[in-house]
Amino acid sequence: MVRITRMTKKRLGELLRDEGLVNEAQIEEALADQRKSGELLGEVLVRLGYVTEADIAQTIVTQFGLPYIAVKQYFLSDDVIKLFPERLMRQHQFIPLDRIGRVITIAVGGLLNFDVLTELENMATARIQVFVSTWSEIKAAIDDRFKGSAKPKAKGQTQVSAPPPPGPAPAAQAPAAAEGEDSTLTELGNMLLGDVGGGPEPQK
Repeated sequence: MVRITRMTKKRLGELLRDEGLVNEAQIEEALADQRKSGELLGEVLVRLGYVTEADIAQTIVTQFGLPYIAVKQYFLSDDVIKLFPERLMRQHQFIPLDRIGRVITIAVGGLLNFDVLTELENMATARIQVFVSTWSEIKAAIDDRFKGSAKPKAKGQTQVSAPPPPGPAPAAQAPAAAEGEDSTLTELGNMLLGDVGGGPEPQK
């Protein structure tokens, strides 16, 4: 748990700078861009060409000893994917991979802070085990599993949902595990794609 505890106190800019991948001027430029675009710091740094998604993933793996997984080579369980809404997966850049007992394995390509991780554990009534991947692979897997679904609207646009088909509403899905599971991994805190300097970074 030492690495996990330390990770909650680190930011992506610091990690990448310590690895020699970016300098202070590039971080400041990315932070200024981030405040305008609403993206995560890692997304901005990748878009500006200062780092790659692989650089970010490798930095997290190296710094905190979290395992890496290639999502495209992993068989995704339909049952576990249904535990979380598509919107939430896209917003926070993760995809659930599997469930073993009361542990849900997810791959993350973006930041999961303490509150988000707690929300996921409460939704699944299970502990969350985190693997590192890239957002491109995660997004491709989400797109494949939700073919034909509406893509998220840009900021400021209102998304109109289609009316439900006639007939009885489907029964709500039962929780995947019993309530009361003690979460030992909710210390994961701020993970992958960094914070705005001087305060919490906008989540996904």
